[in-house]
Amino acid sequence: MAEIPIACNLQGDYGYKVIVVNEDDTIAEVIRKTTDQLVGVLVAPFPPDTVLRAKIHGPDEPLADDTTVKGANIAQMAAVVIYVEG
Repeated sequence: MAEIPIACNLQGDYGYKVIVVNEDDTIAEVIRKTTDQLVGVLVAPFPPDTVLRAKIHGPDEPLADDTTVKGANIAQMAAVVIYVEG
């Protein structure tokens, strides 16, 4: 299980932050790791029923929550955008 630094932009933040994830982490875990580090520090808490999605910077399609970092072909320092669905 290799660690991979990726650049994440969480909706409500002004820029990208480097988050270290494992290649076997799911996208849901990437979202959780990012929100654990940024919500309440740099980003206001989201309402409890908020659904967050992630996508690689550029394409419009969100990544499936159960896809792994490796399965999504996310490379080191890839830009990942995490946003509120809807």
